[in-house]
Amino acid sequence: MSKLFVDQVDPKTATTLTLGTSGDTVSIPSGVTIANAGTATGFGDNTPSIKAVRSSGQTIADETSTVVIFDTEIYDTDSAYDNSTGIFTVPSGKGGKYAFFVTGGYNSSANIDVVNFWLSKNNQTAISPAGGLAIGIDAYHNGTTTSGQSQQVSGCFNLAAGDTMRVYTWQNYGSNRDLSQGGRMTFSGFKLL
Repeated sequence: MSKLFVDQVDPKTATTLTLGTSGDTVSIPSGVTIANAGTATGFGDNTPSIKAVRSSGQTIADETSTVVIFDTEIYDTDSAYDNSTGIFTVPSGKGGKYAFFVTGGYNSSANIDVVNFWLSKNNQTAISPAGGLAIGIDAYHNGTTTSGQSQQVSGCFNLAAGDTMRVYTWQNYGSNRDLSQGGRMTFSGFKLL
């Protein structure tokens, strides 16, 4: 192996500098720092990624597991989220580990005993953290007013192309109640590098 000692390597004008050819490995040894002051491409960028909110209060029936429809997209890098169904679908070739986050609450100024929110993989309708299908929170309000209270749930999931994620909620007021809207009802997520 031979070494080339230089302070700078420039390509010809208006061309691209290429290191190696197909099948080669370019090795960067331990202890070497890569300093980038330009634009980095091709290194991964945590996409697909989404963020969506509720634009108005969604009505949730008493003691009924219901998908929350985050109807207003803030961003959706790969068109993977359907804001009419509330479902994120992993695009082809984008399987891997994902992190998801939900913040939610109810508009009700009445008393509610229990409120649940959970992140559901492939339409899992019950919280089951051990199985990796759903991660959620049960909030026991013990008959107290829930107006202005929000709950947050986050978790990581191993997803393959075609797998889906959605947010479920459940409440037991005794009649229909409306979810909060705007920044108090958000759903976001991204693929981990």
